[in-house]
Amino acid sequence: MDVSYHLLQLRPFVLLSVIVVFFGSIGALGTYFFRKYIKIKYKEGHNEVVGYIFAILGGFYGLLLGFVVFFVWDTLNQSQTHANQEGSLARGLYRDIKYYPDSVKMKPLMKYYMEYVHAVVEIEYPTMQKLQPLTSNDRKFFNNVFREIERLDASDPRVEQMFRHLNELATYRGLRQLDGESDIPVEIWIPLLLGGLIILIIAILVKVESLGLHIAINASLGAFIGIVIYLIVIIDHPFTGELRITPTQYNLILQMQHEQ
Repeated sequence: MDVSYHLLQLRPFVLLSVIVVFFGSIGALGTYFFRKYIKIKYKEGHNEVVGYIFAILGGFYGLLLGFVVFFVWDTLNQSQTHANQEGSLARGLYRDIKYYPDSVKMKPLMKYYMEYVHAVVEIEYPTMQKLQPLTSNDRKFFNNVFREIERLDASDPRVEQMFRHLNELATYRGLRQLDGESDIPVEIWIPLLLGGLIILIIAILVKVESLGLHIAINASLGAFIGIVIYLIVIIDHPFTGELRITPTQYNLILQMQHEQ
């Protein structure tokens, strides 16, 4: 199972602490052991070159982190929008079926539709939360609703509206499922983490007279990199973790049905 899934089972504050301490420790311990066991005689020009390279690479790495954070944040917002649109259409279709003049005629359709709503809340969202793909068996509930509507009189304006809502619902349901399967690939994670390591190595090579100050600066640099990595991890999977998107509108449909 994806490592991100296990990380996201931690509470956000705990996860933040773990990641910040991990990266901060790399900066602090790397500096300590380098200064203790590796002796390099610096010339003034050497330190200037290291500082110059650190400034350039640090700037580029900051741009890389900013790009990735913006990308995952935009994906999260898009996923929330798709889920909200889907939920709004699901509620609209529920009202179309519920308040159709001939309730007897709509009874089989309502039965299949509520089975679908239960499946979304109890099967689809929990499956997406575990970062597992949906199967054809999960789609059968939605397909049953399609088949039942197709049996109705297509010339009826109310039925036509139901079918239109159902098609739009199918579109946003598909987008929600795609959003649940998208994440940052390993090909991006590797340069992201490798870049952070390179920045810390160059920071260790910078000559600072005070050992304590050098350790504190590099520990802070590592901690800051950890904070950004935490942000990427916490919003990379929009349907997993404490901040996950939930089926709010579908739950409202169940509540409305229960109140009847």
